[in-house]
Amino acid sequence: MDALEIERAVERRRVWLDRQLDVAATALDVSVVGEPVNTFDMRSAGAVARVESSDVWLRVVVEDADYEPVCRWDGNVSANSIRGVAKPAVLRWHDWQHDDEYLRGRRLRGEVMTLALGTTVAPGGVLHDDPRLPDTWWQDLRRSLEALAAHPTEWHHELGAVASTIRSVEHHFGITLAEDVFADVSWTTAHADLHWANLRRPQMCILDWESWRPMFAGYDLATLYCNSLRDPVTARRIRDMPELHTRSGRLALLSAICRYLWIVGEGSDWDLLEPHLRTEAEPILSSMTRRTD
Repeated sequence: MDALEIERAVERRRVWLDRQLDVAATALDVSVVGEPVNTFDMRSAGAVARVESSDVWLRVVVEDADYEPVCRWDGNVSANSIRGVAKPAVLRWHDWQHDDEYLRGRRLRGEVMTLALGTTVAPGGVLHDDPRLPDTWWQDLRRSLEALAAHPTEWHHELGAVASTIRSVEHHFGITLAEDVFADVSWTTAHADLHWANLRRPQMCILDWESWRPMFAGYDLATLYCNSLRDPVTARRIRDMPELHTRSGRLALLSAICRYLWIVGEGSDWDLLEPHLRTEAEPILSSMTRRTD
């Protein structure tokens, strides 16, 4: 597929998602009043909507087996059980199956959520300069992540995080990690997709809860750190947090580095992170691994 064909396919998907927002709005009895916003992968779209005299967020997502179980179908809804975290709440939702020719048979979900005020810290996910967030914002973030880490879950190692990290390190660095490297790792509940496009300001709020799950302790700070590497001020602030100086925190950082190396080259802001990510990985790997032939 050449560049023009890709552009046409993306535009067709964008128009289709916009229509699905209208379908969801009708089913959930809200009126779309804002411009639609699409995710980078064109898997979901959202817009400000109005119900009676209140503004809400309307989101529609199309089911895609390639994203499971990383993005769980019920992630946003099940996250309603989490307490003590600054986040939107899903007020109601509606599922349906698409029957027209384009993407026939796909299941879709519309969600009406409380509206997160303010603006996204960095729409592309990656910081390019100091956002000058106040100390109160950082304090709210830490309180939310501590509450999230303590949230009980009924599942463990859901995504095979250990096996995935071992496989990724071998692929990206040619290094073999022994499984016993992870023997003493601590696990906590994590958002697992914490970058700057999922954070709001001036009032701190964490968006996008499709991926929350158990991960290595410190993983959320590790992903946020990776997305801050082009801004030394913010990167240092996160790197100095104690969670990243534990054994679990170092493994969390290694796992996060590998996660972003997989998407380098796809034409997003994450392409700019590659040299920084590799530099960050070197001391972690040199302390615990051996290189393969």
